[in-house]
Amino acid sequence: MIAGFIIAYVFYIAKPDMPKALAERHQPLYKFLLNKWYFDELYDFLFVKPAMALGRFLWKRGDGTVIDGLGPDGVASRVQQVTGWVVRLQSGYIYHYAFAMLIGVAFFVTLAMFSGGGVH
Repeated sequence: MIAGFIIAYVFYIAKPDMPKALAERHQPLYKFLLNKWYFDELYDFLFVKPAMALGRFLWKRGDGTVIDGLGPDGVASRVQQVTGWVVRLQSGYIYHYAFAMLIGVAFFVTLAMFSGGGVH
């Protein structure tokens, strides 16, 4: 503590131009210490950027493709699509339903004729 106090007194009170001259004389060391040993840049390179890349990948592929495509959002989208098709079949007119039943009866009669008299 005493050494730190003496150095601070010399640098900031007795000779305030001394820190600037010392920094200019030892430029690489000054930049290294000023940038906190480049710890933040190293941490960002080793941990933050890979974690961000992994998170972005899981967000786009995992969430976007798998969950939204196959999970609840995908199922809801397929239900809406199928509902859109079914709505076109259900017009509400009785003659449309009678026509659909007539086509069904014709299909089963034809099937019975070509399969030898009975449905297996």
